[in-house]
Amino acid sequence: MTQSLYLDVDGTPAFCVLHRPDAAAHDTSVLFVPPFGWEEVCSYRILREWAQRLARAGFPVLRLSLPSCGDSGGDPRDPGRLEAWTSAVSTAARALRGHTGAPAVVAVGLGLGGMLACRAAEAGAPLDGLVLWASPARGRDLTRQLKAFARLEASQVFEGLPAPPAPPDGELEVGGFVLTAETQAELGDIDLSALALPQALPRGALLLERDGIAVDERLRSALEGQGVSVAVRPGDGYGEMTSHPQESQVPETVLSEVLAWLADGERRAGAPGEQAPVDAPPLSESITLGTGAAQIVETPLTIAQEFGDLSGILATPRDGGSPLCLMMLNAGAIRRTGPNRMWVEAARRWAERGVPSLRLDVEAIGEADGAVSPYADDDGLYVDALIPQVQAAIAVLAERGVAERFVVAGLCAGAYWAMYAGLDDPRISAAVMFNSRGIVWDSGLGAARDMRRAFSQKLTWARIRHNVTGARLRAVVRWLLGMPARWVARRRGGEEAASLNDRVDAVMRRLQSSPLRCMFLFSAGEPLEEELIAGSWLPRIEDWPNVTVTRIAVRDHTLRPLTAQEEGHAALDRAVEAELALVAPG
Repeated sequence: MTQSLYLDVDGTPAFCVLHRPDAAAHDTSVLFVPPFGWEEVCSYRILREWAQRLARAGFPVLRLSLPSCGDSGGDPRDPGRLEAWTSAVSTAARALRGHTGAPAVVAVGLGLGGMLACRAAEAGAPLDGLVLWASPARGRDLTRQLKAFARLEASQVFEGLPAPPAPPDGELEVGGFVLTAETQAELGDIDLSALALPQALPRGALLLERDGIAVDERLRSALEGQGVSVAVRPGDGYGEMTSHPQESQVPETVLSEVLAWLADGERRAGAPGEQAPVDAPPLSESITLGTGAAQIVETPLTIAQEFGDLSGILATPRDGGSPLCLMMLNAGAIRRTGPNRMWVEAARRWAERGVPSLRLDVEAIGEADGAVSPYADDDGLYVDALIPQVQAAIAVLAERGVAERFVVAGLCAGAYWAMYAGLDDPRISAAVMFNSRGIVWDSGLGAARDMRRAFSQKLTWARIRHNVTGARLRAVVRWLLGMPARWVARRRGGEEAASLNDRVDAVMRRLQSSPLRCMFLFSAGEPLEEELIAGSWLPRIEDWPNVTVTRIAVRDHTLRPLTAQEEGHAALDRAVEAELALVAPG
């Protein structure tokens, strides 16, 4: 059984997912502590699969989202983030032991998550063992890596565009996420080589290398100096797990190594002795955020489908709401928190203003059921089967009386689903489309775009490294080999022979005559905007009364820079305000 729940961490709710085995076969429970930022986004689905496999093997598992991250409460600019994160690990460990009855708790920490698990153990958290993957001993090593990544990122996303203002107050923008000057300083001061545990870890510690990079010997020595039995194993697959949420792969060897280490720890420990009682913090099925008239309630929501369940978080005003609901869809394979956690921020902002908001995971993304990682090829995201899932979520909300009219927003594939769901469902009054990749989709579209860019853009090492991947090269080869068959099909005629431009024209004419109001938002260099210009649809559609086009001056598909996020939030707010004025005049 899997439950989405919340822990109270010193007044801030931390989202977590509890995986209870059908039959507990072990005296060990496992706590997952995620890495930071983009690595957390990419690895989310893989950690879910890892937790499910452990639960099937008989281990109770809790997956934690840190305060100010993911679906948890809090803001990254809140003070004291390091202590809040460490406290969250301690609170989660107590909850896991108290609510599952397993006498031993082992924390699996990745990157920053491993460092937090060590700090929590040092502070007396009921942890009996540690699995640390890609976790350095010193926080300044982590912040140095993040700053280097941030510099590389900034040089790419504003290429040929005006440079943005410097982040305020010494903030660091990295991978779309914020670290304040205070949090950077706190992280930089971490030095686990001076680790002092109040008690040895009876299950020991397993340190995993990172794709051939040796474990931090300072951390190994510190643990051994505290009397901890330390094992070191290869940790291949970290890069594949954290490179991109569409392409994340299960690190099968690591999963097997960790499972064997957990079982061996139980054998060495023998029958569990009597454990000191733990004051288990409560696990809640919903949370209340804000104060006074702006209070909102967030509740996890599942929507049954033939393949399993869709998963969402519904934010509602505590005291009633408007007849309009904002629904936010996945940004490609990024879970319902949206690009750079934008959907969480928007959902809470609008719920505080009286508009119920749902952020939704469709099949095989985030917490929704389905295959582990089926979207390595973009074609898998642009299928008709995903659009009825959006409509199913709307039907559930309408049946529950949440709202009568809906604004649906999405980025990338989510924008595509939003448009088609809106064209088919009269309850959707507006679609807000951030960097949609297509008006219609064709299996060779991505490859054709790659070929066009190869001949039209200046090639740089950074651009080659980003774009020339095995999957994209294979797609280009398939597209080139399929050219003769496509030419023959067009010569024969028939509906299936219609060119891509013809199909785009048909959808655009349908959009023009539809009551659906659409906002297109494009970053610089987005291929769909270029194709609409080439097809003579822009700037014509900007004169339509039901279409708005907004441009954001950044070369980044997921709006990682904070200035781009601010422009995206402002555009979304304009769309919701316009619809709100129509359903609730005055």
